[in-house]
Amino acid sequence: MAASELIDFRRAFLWLLCGMLLPSVALVAFGVVAVANERAAVERRLQNEYDARLGVLKDDLDARLQAAASSAARAVDSDHAEPASGPEGDFDRARPARRPEGNPDRWTARKPDDALVVSVTTPEARGDPALAEPARRAAALPRNSHLFVSSDSGGERKVYAVVHTASDRVVAAQLDLLAVAAEVLRLAAARFPRERAVFRMLAPVAPTPPLATLRRLLEEVAPPSGRATVVARKPLDPPLDGFTLAAELSGDDPAASLAFRNRTWYIALLVLLYAGIGIGFGLTIREMRRAYKLSRLKTDFVANISHELRTPLTSVRLFAETLRQGRVQGAEQQECLDQLASEAQRLSGMVEKLLDWSRLESGRKALKREPTDLRGLFDHVQEIFRAQQLGTTYQTELDPGLPAVAVDRDAMAQAVLNLLYNAVKYTGADKQIRLRGRRGGNGSVAIEVADNGVGIRPHERKRIFERFYRADDLLSRHTEGTGLGLAIAKRIVEAHGGRIEVESQEGKGSTFRIELPATA
Repeated sequence: MAASELIDFRRAFLWLLCGMLLPSVALVAFGVVAVANERAAVERRLQNEYDARLGVLKDDLDARLQAAASSAARAVDSDHAEPASGPEGDFDRARPARRPEGNPDRWTARKPDDALVVSVTTPEARGDPALAEPARRAAALPRNSHLFVSSDSGGERKVYAVVHTASDRVVAAQLDLLAVAAEVLRLAAARFPRERAVFRMLAPVAPTPPLATLRRLLEEVAPPSGRATVVARKPLDPPLDGFTLAAELSGDDPAASLAFRNRTWYIALLVLLYAGIGIGFGLTIREMRRAYKLSRLKTDFVANISHELRTPLTSVRLFAETLRQGRVQGAEQQECLDQLASEAQRLSGMVEKLLDWSRLESGRKALKREPTDLRGLFDHVQEIFRAQQLGTTYQTELDPGLPAVAVDRDAMAQAVLNLLYNAVKYTGADKQIRLRGRRGGNGSVAIEVADNGVGIRPHERKRIFERFYRADDLLSRHTEGTGLGLAIAKRIVEAHGGRIEVESQEGKGSTFRIELPATA
């Protein structure tokens, strides 16, 4: 990768970074505003939801009050009448209605069979001034009509249904507020059987003692929860003006809990978003660095392999030109032929390494694994090493009783030979190279190649197995190589389920160790 290509890649990465960060910043800003308004939004949603339910419950209660007024009218118009023993003008709770003889404006009636009605009597008998005007208005209504009225006279809240009956009578039926509050609970249970909210009728909020007493009585009929929150209210129409229907949710504030849950989810998703962006950027930067390093290694490899190929090619061309022109005869001619063969073998070895790496990278190199004794593997390695005529030898050490290993003999021999060639290149004139076979940990078998060479610097020990990498020192620059020998050895060992590692001290040598699983 050229410098200009690297700059273009970095520029594209910066554009990508800006393109992802700007929308994410806008998303965060929107989320912050949404979280700030979350509680109000949840409260509005709950209020709208329960407003609709309270509206339905209010219609049911109105219908129930209408039914109670009609029940009072039917009780008054009963055909079964008899004298009353109660106060004049009052309806007896236990007996049917009757118009007394001699006074057509006074009668008594039995209590209607309705839990909401306390008693039925004439407005005059009630003695409540608030009933005078409603009574005149009810008399002007068609028969079987009624109107509702409330009164606070006498320090007590009273609710009446003033009825113009079918028998042309005007009566006032007093409604029981406590019974109405209990009826709200019954209607709510019938209408919303699986509702988690509690629907209650609340008294007017006023400091006067009578209303305070009424609120206490209503709470006894429908006791509130200890930690209830009113999420919606609906004012009632006359005669219950001032009263409200309320929807209560028990426990903690539902708006706060829902808002907290939504905030938690938002923050968690936001953290996941930025974690993903961060991981993505980190992986991108890492891949960019790896691509840059690989590009640099490939550039170095091209330079190295060009140099390595140029040397034997120059020798081949020189010796071929010498032989073609007949400049040498006899022993010198044979020496030129030997040099030609040696340089051709060098070229063949370099090309073979490149082909081996290409096959390993593409997965086209098939391994034929079979149980192999380490003694036979070492003999095979020694035969190939001698055939290379490298002008040096090595010592072989083998522990007795080692188990066989399941390997492809040719492939594993190539891995061991690459380690031996590496030891030969980086060891001085007094070469002390050893090939050892030992027992490894956890029942494995270890193959070690040790030398007394220059050693490997600590920061390079992890990189020497990378493809195309060569240590940046003077000795490396004066030794031939493609930077693929150790990489090929590592790939072969890992393909056999083993691992390769190195121990080294600068100036004292290195030891490469291959650990392979033993066959069962």
